[in-house]
Amino acid sequence: MNGFICVNKPSGPSSFTIARAAGRALKTTKTGHAGTLDPMASGLMVIALGKCTRLLEYLSLEPKIYEFSVIFGQSTDTLDAEGAVIAESGVLPSENQLKNILKNFTGEQQQIPPKYSAIKISGTPAYKLARKGEEVEMKPRAVNIFSIDLRGYNGDNKQADFIVSCSSGTYVRSLARDIAKTAGAEGFVNRIHRTKTGRFDLSAAIDYQSLNNPDTSLHDLTKHIVGAIDAFDITEKTIVTDDHQKHIKNGKKIILDKTVLNSTLIAFDESGQLSAVLKKADGDWYHPQKVFY
Repeated sequence: MNGFICVNKPSGPSSFTIARAAGRALKTTKTGHAGTLDPMASGLMVIALGKCTRLLEYLSLEPKIYEFSVIFGQSTDTLDAEGAVIAESGVLPSENQLKNILKNFTGEQQQIPPKYSAIKISGTPAYKLARKGEEVEMKPRAVNIFSIDLRGYNGDNKQADFIVSCSSGTYVRSLARDIAKTAGAEGFVNRIHRTKTGRFDLSAAIDYQSLNNPDTSLHDLTKHIVGAIDAFDITEKTIVTDDHQKHIKNGKKIILDKTVLNSTLIAFDESGQLSAVLKKADGDWYHPQKVFY
């Protein structure tokens, strides 16, 4: 079983749990996922199956689109509703204030990730150090916010709803923290829902419950699998001839007669089957980096 399948993750299970459930339901032991979602977060997860797990590093994962909500009045150590309260404030930003603040959050910028994250500090995930009560210094990372908008505001509930389109590596929890701080307030995320990852959209996702439902047939699930050739843009892939394939199988370079070529191309044979990952060598020559025969 090879390809990609989109799953609508509910709040609660981990990303690993979702990938494992997809593998079990689709009868493959080889699965991986593109872009982790926190257990409390919900929405789109892209699961790679079989040979396609080896393509995850080449998959375009931008933009990522999230809907999220911020509760003002308190901050937590995890930056979400599951953490311990570490600060409180009576400051409640107005709707207009938030709209004006958001203008400062578009474009390339430096963002400090949450200390409760999987980012490794000297080989150890930061969240493990934080849970032990150790001091964790998170270094700023470059992110890009393509757009961000206020979608709703409820002063009585101290809640604001946002939608953001951003680059890979952006932490929505950190974004919520920074919005609240810029407004002179305290705040934490109480909802994160991802609706898009690169070419993949939540509208094409199956429910997580379907993966665990014994009444869901394998045939019904396989209808939702996206083949590798459809997961990549036309600029990211190429079709190779039978002669090319003979060279690829032997680890030899091939020459491609296309005018514009990316430095990395996913190669398919003339029937659309996955052939290789090709890396640009010199001139129009490409060397097989990964072979799928």
